[in-house]
Amino acid sequence: MIFVLLLCTIAACPVRAQEPTAHYTLQQFVDSALEHNADIAAAQWKVAAASAQLRKAQSGRFLSRLRLKSESGLVPEAKGDIFNPPSDTAGVRPLGPFNRTELEFIQPLYPISYGQQLKKAAENGVGVERADLAEAKIATIYEVKKYYYGFLLAQDLLALVQRLTSELTERQDELADADSLPMSSRYKLDLALISLEEQEREVASQLQLAQRALAWRSGLSETTLVEIRAQWLAPVQAAVPPLEVLLQSAAAMRPDWQKLQAGIVARKALRDAARSAYKPQVFIGGGVRYAIAPGRTDQHNPFVKDEFNVFNGAIFLGVRQSLEFHLMAADVDKAQAEYRELSAMKDGALQGMRLDVRRAYSNYQRRDDDLKSARQSRKLARQWLKEAQEEYEFDPGEIKELIAAFESWAQIEQNYFQAIFDFNLSVADLERKTGGMELSKEDADALQTD
Repeated sequence: MIFVLLLCTIAACPVRAQEPTAHYTLQQFVDSALEHNADIAAAQWKVAAASAQLRKAQSGRFLSRLRLKSESGLVPEAKGDIFNPPSDTAGVRPLGPFNRTELEFIQPLYPISYGQQLKKAAENGVGVERADLAEAKIATIYEVKKYYYGFLLAQDLLALVQRLTSELTERQDELADADSLPMSSRYKLDLALISLEEQEREVASQLQLAQRALAWRSGLSETTLVEIRAQWLAPVQAAVPPLEVLLQSAAAMRPDWQKLQAGIVARKALRDAARSAYKPQVFIGGGVRYAIAPGRTDQHNPFVKDEFNVFNGAIFLGVRQSLEFHLMAADVDKAQAEYRELSAMKDGALQGMRLDVRRAYSNYQRRDDDLKSARQSRKLARQWLKEAQEEYEFDPGEIKELIAAFESWAQIEQNYFQAIFDFNLSVADLERKTGGMELSKEDADALQTD
């Protein structure tokens, strides 16, 4: 009976389905990073704050002051006027309600350029923050690609080490039965296996860290099951235009260059606004005051004032002139210095930007040549290993040649994987240095799952 109840209880419990593992491509990692990355989110909020400052500058040009004040409460009643005052002037009179409301406004008239300059500075302030946002996106894409290629590199290196270990373990069993072979061959093989075990542990640890780093940079949670769809590290399909095209793209797209230009315009506008402080400020002001207290008699004598029964208004032309000329001069000098500081950086920044692009392009060309050389070396190493294996099958005494071929092939395979990683990263760096220009696509063959 107890067994039957236990079975019924288990059957009644809901079974929690295991969450399927998501297989991501490089583009999916990039899209996730652009949507969830913390640095990008912070930059987006800075853009929102700068946009709010722009709205404030735009609103300040029309009715820079518009305020409504209302007060309500209780006040002692007072019936009569100066000719017919209340008979009871010493007693406590009953309380009655009152309401008092004031509306005031100010509209600037001169100088008109002051508001325009503040608006221009705020607009370019938004441009500065947007450039920071674009730079954060480009940097995030580069970081995602770096971790992505690093994960695939560690994955391929781990597979290489495991394959070598399997091959040498088979040879170790063969050498154990061959009494005619020298003692050094056995010891070399044993030492090679120990070294491979150490490398396997190290590469496995690096693979795990690379996977976590990729998930973190892509804005994914630590509990998300993430697998890369690509089966191996392959060179990206790069379409790199001539250097002059890259330089033109950098001048038009680089966020740091756009940020500097927007900053120069903003500082210039703030300098002009500081100069406008020398001019008198002309404005129209006015307002309406209204108060009512039903328990008090409204006084119509112009010499009698009752703050609880009033209705009046006015409109006037005002002039405000600041006389702290020494302080205004200091503000102008400071704004001028800040403007000149950024302007002085313009030529150097342009040269540095072009130098960055040239350096990245040169690195890409060098990594491309290195990859071609690595392919040739890999082809030769595989041919040597094949011939060494055939020679060993024919003559087991050639174990030294086979071990040497294995060592050379393993090193060249590792160099080949590293050359692919360096080439892919050089293309990603070139994309970053040109302002986010798309120059590559993930190799389609590596994404095949069948």
